Amino acid sequence: MSKIDLGLGDLSDIQPNTPRPQTSAQERLENATIDMIGKDHGFTKASVPSSNPKRRRTAMQGEPQHQISIKGPVRVMERLIDYCDKERLAYWEAIEKLLDINEDKGR
Repeated sequence: MSKIDLGLGDLSDIQPNTPRPQTSAQERLENATIDMIGKDHGFTKASVPSSNPKRRRTAMQGEPQHQISIKGPVRVMERLIDYCDKERLAYWEAIEKLLDINEDKGR
C-alpha cells in the first residue's frame, strides 16, 4: 500500500500534555467557573428527565397468549398510549378494562 503525503511532515514528536495534579478545592473552583461561564452564555446543567413509571408488560402467568397488530388514527393511538402511561397499564390491560366497562353498560 502506498503512502499518501498530506503535507503534515513527521508528527511523531507530538506528545499529549501531562495533566497537572489539582487539589479538590482547585477542582471545585474550576468547575464553578466553568458553570458560571456556561450560565452566562445560556447553557444550563442537564437535569434528570422526569419519566413515567414503567408499565407492567407481562401477561397473566399460565394463560395462553395471542398477539394482534392494529392500525388506527394517530390521535386514537396516542390517546391509548397516554392512557396506559397514566394508569400504568399494559396495552392488553387497558383493552381488558375498556371491554369490562363496555360489558357493564350492556347490562
